[in-house]
This record gives sequence, C-alpha cells and structure tokens, in this order.
Amino acid sequence: MVTDYAKTLKIAEEELDTWRDRISKINNKLSEYYYEERIDKTLLVGSVGRGTAITKTSDYDVIFILPQEVYSRFDSYESNGQSALLQEVKNIISELYSSTEIKADGQVVDVSFGDGTIELVPAFEQSGGSFKFPDSHDDGSWKITKPIPEINKASSMESGSLGIYGCLCRLMRQWKNHVGFSFKGLLVDTMVCNYLESDDGYASKSELDLLKGLYEYLSQEDKDKSYWLALGSNQQIDNDDKGRFVYKASQALKKFDDDNSEEEILSELFGYNQSKSKAPDEEFIENKFDIDIRHNIKLDCEVTQDGFLIRKLSEYLQLKWKIKKDKSLKFEIVNSSIPRDLPIRYYWKVRNVGRYSTGKERGKIFEGKKKHTERSDFNGNHYVECYAVLNNVVVARDHIDVPIDVESGV
Repeated sequence: MVTDYAKTLKIAEEELDTWRDRISKINNKLSEYYYEERIDKTLLVGSVGRGTAITKTSDYDVIFILPQEVYSRFDSYESNGQSALLQEVKNIISELYSSTEIKADGQVVDVSFGDGTIELVPAFEQSGGSFKFPDSHDDGSWKITKPIPEINKASSMESGSLGIYGCLCRLMRQWKNHVGFSFKGLLVDTMVCNYLESDDGYASKSELDLLKGLYEYLSQEDKDKSYWLALGSNQQIDNDDKGRFVYKASQALKKFDDDNSEEEILSELFGYNQSKSKAPDEEFIENKFDIDIRHNIKLDCEVTQDGFLIRKLSEYLQLKWKIKKDKSLKFEIVNSSIPRDLPIRYYWKVRNVGRYSTGKERGKIFEGKKKHTERSDFNGNHYVECYAVLNNVVVARDHIDVPIDVESGV
C-alpha cells in the first residue's frame, strides 16, 4: 500500500509536458538573443530535475546557460552587475510573456503562471558540473551551484534501489506538505539517500518498516547542526529552521506505535483517503490550492471567560485539560517565518468532531485574517487549521486540537 500510494504522488507526464513546453519557449527566446540561434541551453534542476518532485509542484527550477562573454560584460560593472544581468534576462522574457508576472530579484527570474512558477537562474558553466550565477543582494556577488552531481546521485540512487528512493522522497514531500512545516527539497533527497546508504538490509524490509526506519533515522539527526552536505555535490545545506524535521519525525514515529492500521498511518502522515470520513460539507485545502510548504507558522489560542483567568490553549493541551462551555476562543498565529512583505492571504477551517456535532458538522474553508474567534459550544475533540496562501499556493499551515467538555472542562 505504501509504495502504491507513493506512485500516485509522482508528476504525470501531461503535467510535465505543460511545463516543458513553457521552458522550451523561454529557452528559444533567450538562446535567439544570446546565441543568435535556437539551441537548447536550459537545464532542469531542483526536485523536478532530480526526479523526486510530487504532482502539482508549484515551482520548476531552471538554469539557462549563458555565453562566457556575457559574464565578462556584467562582471565589469562598477556596482551590482548581477542585478543588471537579472533585469536584462527578465526584459527579454517579458517580450515573450507580456501579460505574465515576471520578477527579477535575488538570484532568480520568476515567471509566474496561474498554476506555478518557473524560477530561472541565468548562469555560466564551470568545470566539474558546477555553475556560476548572480546574487544581487548586498551590492551583488557571484555564487556557485553544483546541480549535476546531485542529479546524477539521485538517478543512481533511484536505479540502485529499484525505485524505493524516489518513492520515499515523494512521501517525505507529501508529509511536510500535509503536516505543515518547512523541509528543504534538497535536504529531503539527501536524508533519504543517507538513510538508504546506512541500511544494507533495507530491500528486505516490509514497506511499512522501511517507512518507519526512515522516520527513526530522521528523528536521530542532530537538530542543532549548522548544515548538512548535499548528496552528490557536498554543497552545504544550511540549517536555518533549527532542524524542525527532527522533532516532526519523532512525532510521526508515534503513529507506528499506537497499533494503527497501515491505512490509518498513511492518513495521519500524508492525508491518504482523508475524504473517507468527511463531514457533508467539509472541504480540504488540497482541493482548493496547490501545496508547497516553505515557511513555518504556529497557532495558539486565548481561552477566555468573564471572571476567569485567561489561559492559552497550548497550556490546556500540555496539561491534558478540556475546555468548558461558553468560553471565547481567540485563535491567532503566534509565530511565523513568513517574510512580512509577502502578500499572504489567510484561510481557516474549523472542524467539530463527535456525536454531539451530528447534524451540525462544520469543515468549510473560509478566508480571514491572522486572527479568528470561536466559542466553545458542545463536546468533542474539535480542531482548527490555518493556511497561508501566496499566489494560489499554500506556503504555510498549522493545526491545533480543541478538546471541549461542557461538564468537566476547565
């Protein structure tokens, strides 16, 4: 069941063809300008290039290889030739897609379509499968990336494991998107590679034991490491989110120890068949937007009632208390790694569960703000979810349980 489910997460050829066509058009436009002929100078990199992406991926990472004389021209600028190069490439692509949003910032030229973005990096080929590319931050500089050794290593792992490698990489992406936390794609692929190389007997394990073993491996990583070395290239992958995946993996392991069935484990970790027990009008965010979790948010809630001390819902959950009736519940995002300048839209879902909610089930998704208020009305283990949406892609999400007991609650 695990492998069969993982195979459904793979990008369909039809989806790939749509993006290949767009990339080909951009390649032709740029190659005509820089080489005066149509030649293929694009390299598909990132998770799609490594063959580990999941369906409805929101971005396609592409390198366009420029002639060396273009490097000499922009390197001779007195100040930030890197920014000037990005702007030049942006302007050329704008002639092709005049009504499409195109941005040139940092290290990439973003070409945004309704169903995702091409993140194009103009770069100069170096020796050993590496590329020099522009970084316009802090007055500009040139940086090095090494995608080809990473692609080759991922390909080798895929063939050597008879497809197990790709299945696990896709499951980890689906996991972080469903649970809601940042886990860099290159780090996902590196961790899966390291896990398989550390276990000579993985091929003889059952699918469920193989998955459990991966979570055990992730949970034992040092969350305080400064960086990890990428598969194939040994490039540094900075630990800039405090190794959040380590804690999340330790939480995931508990699903295997609770006598859950295989289907229940897949449902909890990946959202497998989640509509099977849906309320009549319940909605799922996966059916409204693409999901690509890149940031972390944290929900909490103020539990208040006149004449009573204000408490946090996180305190209730830690102490295993339940909430009494007629409390005001003020949910809000109390921690966020989302840059403040991003035009984020926030959506909420409130789901009441249990026999007391029969005929009154909720579960519709609605747009709101960073805060949302409810009241504790009737018994049940309810929950609330919040989604941060950018350009029709969910880039952050969180979930918090709301246990209510109108008689014995606090």
